[in-house]
Amino acid sequence: MELQEIIQDIHAMNQELEKFEAKYGMLSRDFYELYISGALRDEEIEEINDYGRWAAYYRIKSQREAAYDKLMKERLAELRASAPSGALVLAPD
Repeated sequence: MELQEIIQDIHAMNQELEKFEAKYGMLSRDFYELYISGALRDEEIEEINDYGRWAAYYRIKSQREAAYDKLMKERLAELRASAPSGALVLAPD
């Protein structure tokens, strides 16, 4: 997966996560801690569906952020290697 695709995925996941954060009044990182610890009630169909999707979006975003960090570290190393003056030049993709 290329850097631009990863960035697009992160933005898409943020949009989905923001819907759940607005609905339930908490940030996704706090929800996810409750979710993985088993602290949330999940008796209603809507809860089960929402929690499952919310957790999946959060995991996807986390995976994409890790991939972004790895690729960005490589890209920055390339930029530094090609910048003899020490000033990095960013060019649009």
